[in-house]
Parts: sequence; structure tokens; C-alpha cells
Amino acid sequence: MEKNNAPLLEMRNIKKGFFGNQVLTDINFTLEAGQVLGLVGENGAGKSTLMKILFGMDVIRETGGYEGDVLIDGEKVQFNTPFDALKAGIGMVHQEFSLIPGFTATENIVLGLEGKLDLAEAGKKVKEICDKYGFDIDPNQKIYDMSVSQKQTVEIVKVLFRGADILILDEPTAVLTPQETERLFKILRRMREQGCAIIIITHKLNEVLSISDRVTILRKGKSIETVETAGCDEKKLTELMVGRPISL
Repeated sequence: MEKNNAPLLEMRNIKKGFFGNQVLTDINFTLEAGQVLGLVGENGAGKSTLMKILFGMDVIRETGGYEGDVLIDGEKVQFNTPFDALKAGIGMVHQEFSLIPGFTATENIVLGLEGKLDLAEAGKKVKEICDKYGFDIDPNQKIYDMSVSQKQTVEIVKVLFRGADILILDEPTAVLTPQETERLFKILRRMREQGCAIIIITHKLNEVLSISDRVTILRKGKSIETVETAGCDEKKLTELMVGRPISL
């Protein structure tokens, strides 16, 4: 059988408008298994809008959604809801957590899943995921007793529990201390080693250079360039983001 050499994920010629205003124009990028891709750009460049399209949070083109194609393993896909994206192995962790404080980590992780669930068995699976990647949470701990970092971990484990192997993180370090950020990056590197593909939306260029393999730069709704992190620096990324030479 011939090997499929297509990228794990590809977005081709993505366009998006709101009320007659074009906010995304012909955006293209690819993502491979076992890779961390940074997505950077100034405020309003279209980073979050693009990822919401990928995660099924923008409706289909026939009802005013977007144009262009999303492909997984070379096959076109259409996500009309986040549930569609999750079924295809894509999970997204937003800046704002959607956790119930009075529930345990496990209860929050399984919340919304269909069918009869055994919490004890679910707790074992949560622990297996935590042990595999090095997450530091107690499956039976209440959310109100957790730090911000631990709450974020619960959100990450939630999408992994549902089978995601492509993970989108929207400004994941915005609410973390430097120590918590380094701990998160250590976990992300371990996930990368085990084949997960990760997209990080961020404006912290030093962090994106530290954690990513490649960086896609957006400017005014367009994908300007994708560069290899090795050999790149903050000055080059900033110039690509703003479109002119700068002095740091």
C-alpha cells in the first residue's frame, strides 16, 4: 500500500469575512505529527479567528462561514461544531476555562460525554493520561482547590481524554507564572515526543522560539511566511509581523 505523504493537518486558502469586512485572506499552513507550530501576529491579525474555524466554531460557508479547505491526512474535512473537530482528533484549550468549581477533575473531564460513564474507570484513564505526559493533577481533587496552572491542565487532559492528538492552545501562558510556563513547556515537549501535534497561539516571541519547531506569521489576516524556529530570532519575527524593519 502506498504511503500517504500528506501533512497531518493542512489549511488551504482560508478566507473569512464579518459583515462585509475581510478578516482572513488566503491563509495557508501545514502541521505534522510530533511538531509544535507557533502562530504569531499582532492583535487583530486573525490568529484566534483562524483557530476557531479549525475547531468548528465558525459555521459552514453556505451560511456565511468561511471559504477554503481543511484537510487531515490529505482528506478534506468540514467541521460544523467543536464536537466534529474532537471526533477528528482536534482539541482546543481556550484562555477562559469552562470548569465547574464544585466538581472534581474527573467529573469535569467527562462532563458532556454521551452514554453511561463509570467515574472510577474514568478516573483511572485520567490518571493514565497524567502519568503518560507528566501532568500534575489529582483526578479526585475539586476544581476550587486547584491553582490556575492545574485548572489549565484539566482542560488539556479533557481534550486528550476525548482522543485529541492535535492540540490548539490559545495564549496558554497568559495566566501562568514563569515557573508554571516552564513546567507546561516540559509537558508539551513530552507530548511532541509521543507524536502529538500542537499549535500555540501567542504574542510572546521568546516563548514561541523556545517551544516551537516552526512559526507561521499572520499579518492583517494573511499568512506572511512560515519559518523554521532554528536560526530565527525575535527581530526577524517582529519584522515579519509588522511588515517593516525594526530596531529592538
